[in-house]
Amino acid sequence: MPDSKKKRDLFEKWVEAGVVDSKLALVQSFSMQGQSMGQIADFLEITRKTLQNLQNKHPALKKAIENGRQTVVAMCQNKLMEKVNNGDTTAIIYALKVYGGEFFNDRKLPDVKGSGAGASVQPQVQIYLPAVDSEAGDHDAKKE
Repeated sequence: MPDSKKKRDLFEKWVEAGVVDSKLALVQSFSMQGQSMGQIADFLEITRKTLQNLQNKHPALKKAIENGRQTVVAMCQNKLMEKVNNGDTTAIIYALKVYGGEFFNDRKLPDVKGSGAGASVQPQVQIYLPAVDSEAGDHDAKKE
């Protein structure tokens, strides 16, 4: 069968119609809005599986979806860092767990050398207390 009679997929039809750039911009926009792959496929009036196949065949489509997702991630990271800079304790703890590596990760580690139990990473913390003045301590004790 000659190539000219080969069935064109949706992306190839977009290229042929001259609308590929606008369609990719719409797909990226939907991805930026947090739309799922199923929702994007519904917008394109195709199945999720067809969308997956189109992504695999046409890197520009895959890149549009990834760029949309990365934009959301970047916005969230910026907001997180704003909260960290403002002293939000929850945001600080989360950022340490995400960006701080094993030291700040409180999840169980995989089994080490067949010991049968996962090892937990706990930060080593030392607390230094001021020396107690014995006279002041005795004085407070006498008041009771």
